[in-house]
Amino acid sequence: MPKLSTSVRVAASSILSLSVLHTLFWGYIALSLRTQLLHEFPYNYIFPIVILFAAIGLLGILVSLGLFYGSNWARIAMLALASLVAFFCMVAMSAIIALFFISGSTAKLTLGRNDLLHIFVIYVLILLIALWWIILFSRQKVAAQFSSNANAPQASEKKPSCPPPIALLAWLMIASGTLSALFWPLMLGKIPAMLFTHIFSAQSSHWIWAVNIVLFLACGIGLLKLQSWSYTATIALHVFWLASLFVTQLSPLYNRYISMCLSALSAPSSYMLLGINHLPQWAAALFSAIPTALLIVGLFYYRPAFLKSVADSRHQS
Repeated sequence: MPKLSTSVRVAASSILSLSVLHTLFWGYIALSLRTQLLHEFPYNYIFPIVILFAAIGLLGILVSLGLFYGSNWARIAMLALASLVAFFCMVAMSAIIALFFISGSTAKLTLGRNDLLHIFVIYVLILLIALWWIILFSRQKVAAQFSSNANAPQASEKKPSCPPPIALLAWLMIASGTLSALFWPLMLGKIPAMLFTHIFSAQSSHWIWAVNIVLFLACGIGLLKLQSWSYTATIALHVFWLASLFVTQLSPLYNRYISMCLSALSAPSSYMLLGINHLPQWAAALFSAIPTALLIVGLFYYRPAFLKSVADSRHQS
């Protein structure tokens, strides 16, 4: 095994232990819920979703083992994984904060305010650990320990690659497009599309969803292939959906659209979006727009690095 610093070994050990705990905990939750859930939407989706969430811990175990062996792919994967963990924690913390300020929302939950506070503290601790991982594995001294080309001839040029955060986004877009296509009969094939203030017919909605899947796949692949057009297209695509979703949620037809979607999915009449109906319409629109807005800001921030990789790639070809 390669010689790694103490901080790297401690970080790798923490990733391994937390990933094992994550898998065991969510696996136990999934098995406990399996016999208690109703066989109707949305409850019939909870078990496979929790199982998939538990399986993410296996990825963390694999990455931690790669770190112990000094693999550079594991360091890059760790940065991507830590970024996802940090993002998930911030979203969860925002949701908990929203529940605290939504009048009566916690009355419908089995969890009290003290329980929510404890969960919030746990997410804060996990967020701090994820930020530590990002800072640690981003340092040049740490990156040098994982250099896969340390023993390679110095004459060979390093092949330009997509910046890790953009590569992560590309894979997420590919995964999103692929899952949307796979689950078409269960979700997108049933619900209508609403762009800005217009609700489309079933046939038009199918075309809108299909085009969106193709665009997500094309942009994701283009980013990984260092195609300059894909970066502009990715920004435009997310700006379009951000603007459309924001205007849609402010539209007086939005509640009708939600009812149409729930009806198309055969959701029980008692099913409601947790707490969102207690928020003012403008607050709900603003709250749901924050993640995409932050993503767009990140895209503009990493644009020079991506274009540099594109230029280097063309220079070598």
